Amino acid sequence: MSDSNHSVRNERLAGRYSYLEREGLLPLPVQDGITVVVELRYAAWAGECLNLLQQHSGASISLIGVAMDTDFPLKPLAEAFPGAAFIPYEPGKYGVNEALAYAGTSFVALLEDSVMVTPGWVGNLLWPFIDDPSVRVAAPRSSTEPGEARERLHFGTEQELSAYVTHSLGRRQGEWHEAPVLCGSCLVFTRELLQRIGGFDSTLVKRQLMVADWCLRARQRGARLVLSDALYVHSLQPLLESRAKAEHEDLQDGVQAYLAKWGLDHSAVNVEEGILPVPPDVSALPPRPGIMLEKPTAAPVPLVTAVVYSERPLMLTPEEFCESQKKLQGQQSYGNIRWVWIRDSRRDALPEYPVREQDAVIAVQGEDSWLHALENAAALYDSEIVVYLSASADYDSHYVKRIAEAVLHGSADLVVSRADSAIEEPASVQGLPPLIPVKLPLERIAHRSGIVPGRITRQKASGHGLQLEPQPSLAIGYIGGPPEANILTRCSGGEVRL
Repeated sequence: MSDSNHSVRNERLAGRYSYLEREGLLPLPVQDGITVVVELRYAAWAGECLNLLQQHSGASISLIGVAMDTDFPLKPLAEAFPGAAFIPYEPGKYGVNEALAYAGTSFVALLEDSVMVTPGWVGNLLWPFIDDPSVRVAAPRSSTEPGEARERLHFGTEQELSAYVTHSLGRRQGEWHEAPVLCGSCLVFTRELLQRIGGFDSTLVKRQLMVADWCLRARQRGARLVLSDALYVHSLQPLLESRAKAEHEDLQDGVQAYLAKWGLDHSAVNVEEGILPVPPDVSALPPRPGIMLEKPTAAPVPLVTAVVYSERPLMLTPEEFCESQKKLQGQQSYGNIRWVWIRDSRRDALPEYPVREQDAVIAVQGEDSWLHALENAAALYDSEIVVYLSASADYDSHYVKRIAEAVLHGSADLVVSRADSAIEEPASVQGLPPLIPVKLPLERIAHRSGIVPGRITRQKASGHGLQLEPQPSLAIGYIGGPPEANILTRCSGGEVRL
């Protein structure tokens, strides 16, 4: 083949590759995808940033958003991006390090929510790692990188930005060069490096200083830092005059800590203008310690057994019945519930329906056996709390969580959830003479495990609802209703204020 034909062939293949990349049809050059951690500071930009990431990163990315301020509104983003994970702001903790601890892919990207990406951004940042195995960190050109990589560009529309990036990729496809330090708003690195040097040093206060320090620690471990000549990402620039004044003192502390950490004495630093000194020979300095990455150890959620019953025949088809049970299960926000349905098979001639392994359906014959099973259900299953739920009652999504926490954190053996007004409760629940037995609505009751709560009967007035006459020795607490309704005294067993 002649040189001219060879040249035409290479040009044609490059054109085909560029087309596939431009149209988002090329897979990432890694098998397990990439974890993208986004620092959320600006609510006005965050949604569009996440939207562009989802559009232009392919299906094999895992998105984690980290609120960097106590006032950042996470809920709208969580609703708009159900496939992403979000970490709320917690004073005293650097949420980015927590997010990085969850990264399970070979590569990780860290971005600010001011970044606007375009098609092919991920692949172009991953190729340097394939070109040279010693590359461990890569960044695109942007307005936030120091030195010669710093570019301040302005675009009127997203289409203008995409056109510029496409032109740049075509002109300098595959080009990159080594950099002494990186500190911009977009960074890609290997998980293997992350595990070796740990997370970011939040004592340095300013993000650019944290990223620069992390990159210098990476260089001490032999990692190459590279800057893509072909890829540009646009970073929106906020107006920070008022914020800068408030943060000036903390920033100066961070600058001094950075200079002292790397033996740079009183070198000039202006991170906003891209002036960031680095040691002339990082390898000659003693290795700086890493920052441990640890997932927070959440306390185990106590198991609640939810005993579900129907006090009247349900005029439902089997399909409607199954759907109603799924709805009851799905609406509760509490995270650890064992569901136990207790049915009178003589009255409810409905087929068995699928349940999880830890759940159960208990079918008995006759009213007396059914009431007896309800009284003793708590003894059959090991859990910390038992909650009774009526299949025909309406509960808000936090009902189980609220009444379970009242049992867990209170001193009562048995807790009754009142309606919004004490008047709406049966008269038997309101203030009573000490010696008259209390009868409580079963559908509003929860109690500690390991006790038999008392005798369950039908309410005489309606003939439908169930009521519990609690054991005299039990201490009873109330939640909900007006505050004065929760101040009751009872000699037998005692009532407590919650």
